[in-house]
Amino acid sequence: MGCIVVSVHDVAPPNLAAVRTLLSLLDRLGVRPRVLKVVPNFAGRWPLAESPELVRLLQAEVRSGSEVVLHGYTHRTAGSLQARWPTRLRARWFAAQDAEFLSLSPDEAERRLRAGLEQLRTVGLQAEGFCAPGWLAPAWLGPLLRALGFGYHVTMGSVHDLATGRRLLAPWFGSVGTGGLHEFLVHVGGTLGAGAARTPYPLVKVFFHPQSPRTWGPQLARLRRALRTRQVTTYRALLHG
Repeated sequence: MGCIVVSVHDVAPPNLAAVRTLLSLLDRLGVRPRVLKVVPNFAGRWPLAESPELVRLLQAEVRSGSEVVLHGYTHRTAGSLQARWPTRLRARWFAAQDAEFLSLSPDEAERRLRAGLEQLRTVGLQAEGFCAPGWLAPAWLGPLLRALGFGYHVTMGSVHDLATGRRLLAPWFGSVGTGGLHEFLVHVGGTLGAGAARTPYPLVKVFFHPQSPRTWGPQLARLRRALRTRQVTTYRALLHG
């Protein structure tokens, strides 16, 4: 039986109500454990520690086996984009305000990563993995993550084991919460991942964004079908199990 990792992105205080609803829908499908991608200081205005309700929710999720992944620091672009032109084009088209780690120097990226880990620690949480907002990351980020003690790095189509250098390809499907053409293209692109979920391919991942509940339905239906032949897991369990 293959595995499936189900992730909820943009877990932050302003999205608390939607995150609760989404987790309830996943509970109805029996999806546990799950991966919660937490933004410690969303938009520079919503520190995690100032939302005790969200902290309690995350602590309860971790106790039940779910996993926290650090998902940027503010999830907001901080300046001009610094990447090769295909990556800059993708960022400007799909994630103009969210390409946080394409807009940082290595020194600023390190400061934000350390601050994010510290904010998690102050509320009794820890993250072994990192996923850049929009899956947009510079080439130098992997070595920095390894130096800071992260165990893995999630990109849109793979998970990188930073300790061993192993890279697991992960076909995907999901919703990004933007609506419009972008949402449509992601849905079409996810057809490959939904197809892979019906094969013996070892790993498929599913992602949900809380900002636009109207986009969840088709992906929940895909997930329901995938669960007939796949076991739900987390990245930590997958890499260390």
